[in-house]
Amino acid sequence: MATPTETTPPASETVPSSVRLTTLFGEREFEWDKAIYFPAGLKGFPDHNVFALANFPGGDDSSFLLMQCLTEPELAFIVALYNTKSDTIKPEHLEQAFTIHGVKKNEGAVLLIVTLHKAEDNADMSMSVNLRAPIILDIERQSAYQHHLPDAGHYEYHHVVK
Repeated sequence: MATPTETTPPASETVPSSVRLTTLFGEREFEWDKAIYFPAGLKGFPDHNVFALANFPGGDDSSFLLMQCLTEPELAFIVALYNTKSDTIKPEHLEQAFTIHGVKKNEGAVLLIVTLHKAEDNADMSMSVNLRAPIILDIERQSAYQHHLPDAGHYEYHHVVK
């Protein structure tokens, strides 16, 4: 359960500046002023709009981040920062996504939702990313949009990462 943590003396009209949550990776504190707002939520989670990004414990230099919902502690995603110089997603499709959401390219980033897959017959794990619906992050405005790329790109929901 989310437990607000006040960092200033209690007062009847004081709003907490942070929230302490028990996440999949233990207890973490998140600052409200660093939260990312998804106006339309995420596919399958339209009513969950406020998330925060955090490094994994002991993983400050990792390519992966935890994207934690601040209003529903049990809702979290592993995300990877997409290299916009890569050609896995056509540059014109990314440019169109940035334009549609009003994000300046130099003030934006692209995140991909990661899925871990475990084979039933052994302990091997594989990983895929959702290329079909990347997250367009507006760093300046602290907002984000899950953007559905066009069919013409032949993007997969489960693009295997090797």
